Amino acid sequence: MTSLLYKRCSEIFYNKLLEHQVKNVWLYSGGAIMPIVDAFHKQNKINYFVNVHEQSAGHAATGYAKSSNETGVVICTSGPGLTNLVTPILDANNDSTPLVVFSGQVSQKHMGTLAFQECPATEMTKHITKWSYCVKQVEELPDVIDNAFQIANTGKKGAVHIDLPKDVTSGIYRNVPYNKMIYKQECYEDFSHKLSEIMNIINDSEKPVLYVGKGCNDSHALLREFAIKSNIFVTTTLHAMGVFDEDHHLSLKMVGMHGSAYANFAIQESDCIIALGSRFDDRTIGTKESYAKNAKNIIHVNVNKSEINKIIQSSHYIHNDCGAFLKQALPFVKYKERTNWKKRIYELKQKHPLDYICLGNKIKTQSVLIELNKQIQKYENVYISTGVGNHMMMACQFINWKYPKQIIASGSLGVMGCSTGYAMGAKIANPDAMVISVDGDGSFNMTSSELKTLKEYNIPIKIALMNDNSLQMVKIWEELFFNGRVTATNNTENPDYVKLAEAHGIKALRCDNYKDLPIIMNEFLNTNEPVLCEFVVEKDICLPLVGPGKALDEMILFHDYYNEYNDKQILNEIPS
Repeated sequence: MTSLLYKRCSEIFYNKLLEHQVKNVWLYSGGAIMPIVDAFHKQNKINYFVNVHEQSAGHAATGYAKSSNETGVVICTSGPGLTNLVTPILDANNDSTPLVVFSGQVSQKHMGTLAFQECPATEMTKHITKWSYCVKQVEELPDVIDNAFQIANTGKKGAVHIDLPKDVTSGIYRNVPYNKMIYKQECYEDFSHKLSEIMNIINDSEKPVLYVGKGCNDSHALLREFAIKSNIFVTTTLHAMGVFDEDHHLSLKMVGMHGSAYANFAIQESDCIIALGSRFDDRTIGTKESYAKNAKNIIHVNVNKSEINKIIQSSHYIHNDCGAFLKQALPFVKYKERTNWKKRIYELKQKHPLDYICLGNKIKTQSVLIELNKQIQKYENVYISTGVGNHMMMACQFINWKYPKQIIASGSLGVMGCSTGYAMGAKIANPDAMVISVDGDGSFNMTSSELKTLKEYNIPIKIALMNDNSLQMVKIWEELFFNGRVTATNNTENPDYVKLAEAHGIKALRCDNYKDLPIIMNEFLNTNEPVLCEFVVEKDICLPLVGPGKALDEMILFHDYYNEYNDKQILNEIPS
């Protein structure tokens, strides 16, 4: 037996990460994971970042993966180290983001004894990952790591969790027998026999709409060619914003609860919906009973077979990658003018623009976002992360998204406090890009301690903090649907965010006046170091809004809301 067979587990682990071309990892050390962390000592082939909290490490790794074609990697210790990562693990898995988490664990002989910093790790994560596995011996680790990266990145991408007991990580590779695991990749269908019929339906339709999800992000060039060649309007889910340039006349922007009114009406009036890489989640369809009643055909293309006919029944489906479908479909595409449909869409856009009310020199989140959208046009490569709340939905509305993966947000799980971590990861993945975190005070408060991490690693992201001293999205729901019983949604004792940033050694700005907005925004965007700008904004409602139990075309619309709830004279202040 050669000396090569006596490698330490930590050496095998580190070399396997190199083999999978891992360049950056996020880790937080502790007793059970120390043998693995020790492999990073004096090594410089893989960068590692230590966040203030494991949750933010998970979000940073997720932001890294969301904004690139890389896999996010997190290393944590046992017990609370792993439980602190449950939220980002579920977030990544729900949003189809490749994330591999390695957690330390107590030695196998102590598992199940409530040993110090023990938790039933794989039992906790098996329901929120694509694969969760506890390594039993050093010899199986190479295969386990290979499987982890393959599973995270094939089919519908997602999270994988590998638990590493300390007796394994402290062990030596001895080349003893073990049960070799072979991952069987899901097989896609050959849809060539369906293609002619499906394309005839699409070509002949009078009111088609492309409803596009994250699964199409890597096929954006094919999508754009397909949409323009076929002359079909495009609406997207949140994660697919930018997959089709929203400045293009065929764009309907985002669909759903806070999507554009014209996208929602178009879906409801369409006779043919082509769903590409989208899954008909509740925030995009309203109620399934009332969804797209005029659609004679719903065509669904998805890599995950379990998503097909899960919520909305399709008339035709293809279990395959969107890119494969688009590539084979393009030769069958026929241009159709559809004059009446085009006229109807333009009428909807004119009648129901995304709008808000100006209040003199006071600023609103929408006005900040409009100015941000205006000024970022001169930059070539911009990524924007968001927290969760009104600021997130308003960013979806008032920023014109131009390329895929430009927005980094928590879609399915809706995690507050994720934006700073997302932005850090995105900046590490895209060092030459401008990365902006658009956050709300409630969301930012949850992980504001990560200002320390920004300073420690000098990660030059820009935090645009919308401070309205409120959990405003939830507060609006209290006013609309709970008879105005406002409970636990006021942030009356927010910190001085400028002083908070400066206490961490980070440059800080504040804007509370509309006339100062362009100048301060310009300074904010042209700061080449970590910077926070607090925008003191007025409380507002995000419209349109599809209320609970309502159909997509039963929205609370801008003019209807102010006619019913406010003095009609205020409408005179609406900007043209």
